[in-house]
Amino acid sequence: MTAQSIFDIAGAQLPTGSPKDPALIVIDAQEEYRDGKLKLSGLAGALANIQEILAHWRARGGTVIHVQHHATGLFDPSGPYAAIMPEVAPQDGETILTKSVPSSFGGTELDALLQDGGFKQVVITGFMTHVCVSTTARVADEKGYAVTVVSDATATRDLPDAISGKTVLAADLHRHELTMLADTFAKIVSTKDVLGA
Repeated sequence: MTAQSIFDIAGAQLPTGSPKDPALIVIDAQEEYRDGKLKLSGLAGALANIQEILAHWRARGGTVIHVQHHATGLFDPSGPYAAIMPEVAPQDGETILTKSVPSSFGGTELDALLQDGGFKQVVITGFMTHVCVSTTARVADEKGYAVTVVSDATATRDLPDAISGKTVLAADLHRHELTMLADTFAKIVSTKDVLGA
């Protein structure tokens, strides 16, 4: 028997992301992931894809929301690594929200902004796949938004396996996290899919 997601079993209609309705959320595209202590595998490719998606969104007058993590130690706002990477820096008029927890909804005005704007769908990019991207996608789903995650516009890093102690490669962790999201929380698409919308 072929494996099926809960979406497939339930016959759910997944959202079709386009810049007309969804808000684009760019999560934690910060220097900590390039030059700090949390260097990511696949960062350059994901950043290039976020750049393309941003250009696509902006050309169509879509709404872009940037989320920036601030904390002590990692992502310290007084240091150089909390800065948003210049390649994907916010433009005038784009919202920047600051958070201190994995969810982009936690302690921010994100939900209010989306509701006030009449948005029913969100398209998520940014970092890291298994933490802030995943948590934001799950919370967005709980709040009733149709969620799309762009698979090649996010990335993660190698982690130690909590059971064996061996290394879980970033590519495997990335794929597994997206697979779990696709089961019931989000539609998973590529940058090519977004640009073709």
